[in-house]
Amino acid sequence: MSLSATILAFLPSFIQQVKSPSNLGFLYSLLNSSFSFYLFSYQVHEKSILLPLLPASLLALHEPHLHGWFTYYALFSMYPLICRDQLLLQYIAVLGLFVLIYYSPGGNYGKGTNISSGTMAVLSLPLLCSILLHTVYLQIEPPKRYPFLFEALIMFICFSQFIILTLYTNYKQWMLDFHPRPVGSKKDL
Repeated sequence: MSLSATILAFLPSFIQQVKSPSNLGFLYSLLNSSFSFYLFSYQVHEKSILLPLLPASLLALHEPHLHGWFTYYALFSMYPLICRDQLLLQYIAVLGLFVLIYYSPGGNYGKGTNISSGTMAVLSLPLLCSILLHTVYLQIEPPKRYPFLFEALIMFICFSQFIILTLYTNYKQWMLDFHPRPVGSKKDL
């Protein structure tokens, strides 16, 4: 089942890239295939999220919101592991450095964004839950009956965001067909 789900998850991206190859499409294809391996492989460790972070970083200039959104949830998905290894100070430092760089003056963050208030509300709900879970995970003891309740909630939030990002990046890759560019053009990368 895992093999089938992994293949089905990256097949649309593969088909689009074979049908209409482009450099930008290749980056989306890398991201989509790494997402599919992370989401549906048989055995995945929290640190495996670093695999899709590379193509997401290569797409950061084209998709700054995607990069910021994905990086935040990738870091958050490793939060229980980081707390278990007592690396909370390093986590806060990396997250703070990322926020400083991401929102730096002259950055691409605010350019060309037309996000409706309804979409913003939907995107803000998991963010608020994740901020709340950061504190709850450290301060409150989970019920004895459900010792991994907070880890499960963190993984649920992160998994849902990764699924949304996978659907979004597949959509964006397929939309490249409607804006064709020759392979190797300067606007491609």
